[in-house]
Amino acid sequence: MEIPKEALPLIQSFLAQMSSAMKISEVLADHNSNDKEITPDDIIGGLVYRLMIPMESSEIETSMNSAKEIIDRIDDSESEEESDQIDDDRTKDYDKIDECYENKKQFNRKVKHPICNCSICSKVRVCLLNYKIHECSDPLADKFKNAINHACEEHKIYI
Repeated sequence: MEIPKEALPLIQSFLAQMSSAMKISEVLADHNSNDKEITPDDIIGGLVYRLMIPMESSEIETSMNSAKEIIDRIDDSESEEESDQIDDDRTKDYDKIDECYENKKQFNRKVKHPICNCSICSKVRVCLLNYKIHECSDPLADKFKNAINHACEEHKIYI
């Protein structure tokens, strides 16, 4: 599937936001957990932070370059005819795997706020507290907030 040229700037911007949010999530995981594993709460915190705290120009440049690299890899992989066959083979193998996880009923729970007092963790706490009243300033921010809301709803987590 080729990415339409008119959608490219929006997709690249969205990917840049996601890339930057994941860096914030890594910081949260490093500061708030002994095992350093990124949790869903860290991811939500990173996404909310990135929605509400504008990137500095250096962050924008780094994130946009990262997004461009992702898009270029997608374009490169689609130009190779072999990739379709490899993907089909992986899908077939996946369907043969027995599901062996526990199906736990998940109840609504509140996202855990970071406990560290560094600048980023403190800002994440403030962002999480103000998330419900945050008004988006542009269509991209609105799409980003809708994606956060959908993920939280899907996983029964509320902010």
